[in-house]
Amino acid sequence: MKISLPSKVKFIIDKIYDKGFEAFIVGGCVRDSILGIKPNDYDITTNAKPDEIINIFSDFKIIDNGIKHGTVGVIIENEVYEITTYRLEGEYENNRRPKSVEFTSDIVKDLKRRDFTINAIAYNDKLGIIDKFDGIGDIKRRIVKTVGNPDERFNEDGLRLVRAIRFSSKLNFKIEDKTLKSIYKNAGIIKNISKERITEEFTKMILSDNPQDITLLYKTGIFRFIGIYSYMNKNRYKLLEEELRILKYYPKDLIVRMSMLEYIIKYKKIPSNSVVNTLIYSKKIKNECEKLVSCMIIDNKEVNSIDIKLLLNKVGLEIFMKALEIKRIYYNKLMLNNSNKDNIEEIVCILDETVEKILEIEKNKECYQIKDLDINGKDIESLGYRGKDIGEKLNILLNKVIENPELNKKEVLMGLI
Repeated sequence: MKISLPSKVKFIIDKIYDKGFEAFIVGGCVRDSILGIKPNDYDITTNAKPDEIINIFSDFKIIDNGIKHGTVGVIIENEVYEITTYRLEGEYENNRRPKSVEFTSDIVKDLKRRDFTINAIAYNDKLGIIDKFDGIGDIKRRIVKTVGNPDERFNEDGLRLVRAIRFSSKLNFKIEDKTLKSIYKNAGIIKNISKERITEEFTKMILSDNPQDITLLYKTGIFRFIGIYSYMNKNRYKLLEEELRILKYYPKDLIVRMSMLEYIIKYKKIPSNSVVNTLIYSKKIKNECEKLVSCMIIDNKEVNSIDIKLLLNKVGLEIFMKALEIKRIYYNKLMLNNSNKDNIEEIVCILDETVEKILEIEKNKECYQIKDLDINGKDIESLGYRGKDIGEKLNILLNKVIENPELNKKEVLMGLI
C-alpha cells in the first residue's frame, strides 16, 4: 500500500534516515489516509532520541517543551511538525498519565502502547505499512477496537472511554463488542479525567457527521459519572438517538448544535440536566445557547407582535432569526420521517409567519429596545432620578411602548414617568 506524503513530511523522514535512524508517520494520519480522508496533521515517530532529533534538525527552530515525553517540535516554513521517539510507558497514575516514559528502538513496542488498532499503524515510503495489530483489517471491518486488553487500555487513560465513542462517531464505525462491554464496565474511571479534556472530545463528537452517537455517553454511564444525570428507558434512548440524528444537517457550528441539543433535552422530554452547563464551555457559549433555546421554545402556535418584540429585546435580532432557522431545519428534516406531516407543515408555516412579522417590525422601525424609545436617560435624569432608577424607568416605559407603540412620543413618555 502506498500513501502519498506531503513534501515536508517526506523531507523530515528522509533527513532522519540520512543520519542512520528510521522514522514513520503514525496514528490518525495513517488511518485517515487509508480511509481516503485528508489528514489535518502528521505525527512522526522515530528511533532517534530527542537530543539526536535536535542535532539532526539543528538548522531549524526547535520547540522542546515536550522533550520530557520524547517529543520535539521542528518548525519548517512556519509549520510545526512533532517528532516523537519510540517509547514504552510505565505504570499509569489516576487513569490519566504514565508515571514514567522509557525510550525504545522497536517500532512495534511503540505501537503496542497505543489506544486503538486503527491508530496503531505506521508507514513510510521505504518499509511501507507496519501493522502488527490488524488495524487495516479493523478499518475494513469498520470497527473501533483496543490494542490488546480493553480493561487495561481504559485503566491506563480514562479519556479513551470517550475517545472510543468519538472515533465511532467521527468515522461511522461500530465499537467492537469486547471494547464496548469494557466501556460499560469501566465508565466510572472517567471521574479521574479533567472536564476540560472530556469537553474537547465531546465538542469533536457533536460537530461530527454522526452526533447521534452522543447517546452512548448516556447509555454507558459516562455522562452520569461527570454529573450529567439521566433516567431513560429503551424508548427514551431511541427517541434521543433519532432526535440527535437531525443535528448532522446543521452547520458544524458549536453554538448552533449545542443549542439544539439543549432544546432536545429540555423540550422533548429527555430526562437529563444541561450538557453545556456541566461541561467546561465559556460564558459566551453558555449565554448564546441559553438565548437561542429561549427563542426555540416559542409554542408551536401563532405568536403575536408583542411576544416577538419582547424576545427581540431579550436576545437581539440576529440570535432570534438564527433560532427560527434552526427550528425550520429541524422540522423540515423531521417531516421526511414522520407520518404526521400536516401538523409539522403547520408549524413550519408558523415559523415563516414569525419571520415575516419580524421583518415587518424592522421595516416599520417599531420600538423593541431602549435605544428605540423617543426618550433617554438624560431626560429621566432631568426629572430627578439617579442611578439604577433611571434604568428601571426606561424598562417600564419600553414594556408600555411594546404593548402600545403609539405611546412612543417624548411628551407622552415624560408624562408616564
